[in-house]
Amino acid sequence: MRSSERRGSFLLLTGILAGCSSSPSDGASPPDTTEPHGSTTPDGGGVDAAPRPEPTFLDPSSYASLLVIDGRLPYGVTRKHAADDAIAGSRWGRHGGPMVTTSVYGATGTATSTVVRWSLPTGAADAASRKAVPITTATGLPATFFYGADGMVDLPFGASSLLSYTGSGAPYRGEALLYGAEYTTVSSRAKANGFYSGIGVTDGARQRIIHSSLSTLGATDSATSDSGLYAAEICAGSLAPSSACLPPSKLFGWNGASGPVASDTHGNVFVGASTSDGARSDTVYGLSKAQTFAVGAQTPGTIASVSSGGTSSIAALPPVDALEGWVLGLGFGPASAIYAASFIESGASVTTGSTMLGSAITKGADAEALSVFSDDEGDLWVAVTTKTSGVFVELRRRVP
Repeated sequence: MRSSERRGSFLLLTGILAGCSSSPSDGASPPDTTEPHGSTTPDGGGVDAAPRPEPTFLDPSSYASLLVIDGRLPYGVTRKHAADDAIAGSRWGRHGGPMVTTSVYGATGTATSTVVRWSLPTGAADAASRKAVPITTATGLPATFFYGADGMVDLPFGASSLLSYTGSGAPYRGEALLYGAEYTTVSSRAKANGFYSGIGVTDGARQRIIHSSLSTLGATDSATSDSGLYAAEICAGSLAPSSACLPPSKLFGWNGASGPVASDTHGNVFVGASTSDGARSDTVYGLSKAQTFAVGAQTPGTIASVSSGGTSSIAALPPVDALEGWVLGLGFGPASAIYAASFIESGASVTTGSTMLGSAITKGADAEALSVFSDDEGDLWVAVTTKTSGVFVELRRRVP
């Protein structure tokens, strides 16, 4: 699927879920200190373990045609890998590289959806390679349905992955589907109304799906229409709630539409909520890891407010040492720049940081579209769609 088709599909899904789903200079020298490792522990928390080698930042002239970075954003480009297929909407996969889901929105169930797994070379500027993995279509799908904006999401526990869909008409009934390894079997499924975006989080033995939707996950169809961030415990391998497990819950809500959800390697979770205030602005809310695993309603931190016309993608980058973390996002419009808002992690909550950059990363002359995601080491990736193909660009933190 070409990037323009994928973007159009997202906008079509957005229009169908209107009222319930959202529509949206770097010249510093390399740092003198070593950046801590950003890998995750088995329970999903971040850890500052043995330091990685000091990053080598590319000269801005080598990527100026792709993107331009505001000098106040403490990240620099370390790698760029050309891709010979569409990469819009990429996210990090369990195989250790980007993944993107291609699909036919509004399909009758006969079309084959596919996950394209990208492998990245060790060289800083060598081309990426790809492998296509078909997705087995779940049984019992409605005649017309719309896969969720995330596509397939590899979860941070076991070999499980998450795919969602909604129906074509109000009340937007659909499901969350839990897939096994290699996307060949559906191991569990649960009903939801207006499921838009979801991720997996884990804390030792506990595993949760955090999602922006109009209802909780349940065993039966729901007509609830209440925009919010919801939590569902995976219990005995099942998405559907049971009396033996913690019930699904609404963490918090807002007036408006749903948006994308992301987490950092410390377990903090963020959502770009499209709020209905007349200006169609977006509000980025954040929860700490402790809040994400709490039972019942939580009070989120407000990290940023932007007029982006709906958030298309967001990425969350953890704090390093005593430095603030960052959330980056962008809207759906072709002229959209990537905004960046810093946040403070206190343990019990996350709160607004000291810096908001409305145009932290802008498109270079060859870029047609951008999307953002993060990897399991806490680094930022920008998927740059060009006129001919695409380029994966890695950015790592500059530590003063």
